[in-house]
Amino acid sequence: METLSLFLDDELNLALEAVCVKQGRDKTEVVTELVRKYVDTERLKQALQDPALAQLYQQLEAEDTALAEEGMAEYLQMLKAIDQL
Repeated sequence: METLSLFLDDELNLALEAVCVKQGRDKTEVVTELVRKYVDTERLKQALQDPALAQLYQQLEAEDTALAEEGMAEYLQMLKAIDQL
């Protein structure tokens, strides 16, 4: 496990402390979670730039759009049925 020193300005530190108190968590836990989310987001961005993934999306785009439109049509029918009650 690695230890990381982190310097926060007073305003940010006070805001972080307030969040931690409200959530009942300590700073280390919150900052570790934020760094993990940042790293996961960056990995996802990198994965989404994969040309093979872009090609796969192009192949599935029409089917995906059709399923979304079908789902919306069913949802609208359900709302109409509820309104008639």
